[in-house]
Amino acid sequence: MSAASDYTENNVINALLRGQAFPLPSKTYLSLHTQNPGETGGNEVSTTVWPAYTRKDAEVGTAIGTGWAPPNNGTTTNAKQVLYPSHNGTSAVTITHFAIYDALTGGNMLCYAALNTPRTLQPGDVFVFDVGSLTVQML
Repeated sequence: MSAASDYTENNVINALLRGQAFPLPSKTYLSLHTQNPGETGGNEVSTTVWPAYTRKDAEVGTAIGTGWAPPNNGTTTNAKQVLYPSHNGTSAVTITHFAIYDALTGGNMLCYAALNTPRTLQPGDVFVFDVGSLTVQML
């Protein structure tokens, strides 16, 4: 199950209860984390450990609506395979969580969740999210 970030929670409250517009992203980006990012987005993989790491475009270069399946009962899954570059560092890195951001760098974390099973990448390994492997649920 996913959790909303403080940014998302505050914007939903402002939109629904205060009539303020929620700034919608033009793209969503998937980040990888070595520990729980919490509601503010900490513990993202460091390029010191994995030099080629970067957040990945969930829509894989297409329009924002194509990266995620239509929601059903407050739940969606990724509609596209998302492939990260080969781990080109010198030591293992363990991925425990993912998050969704509104920017390739910096930006605002929208939501986050733990992986069902943490994955340890050795140098040379590739990390991939297959279609339907990420679930985002709004409660």
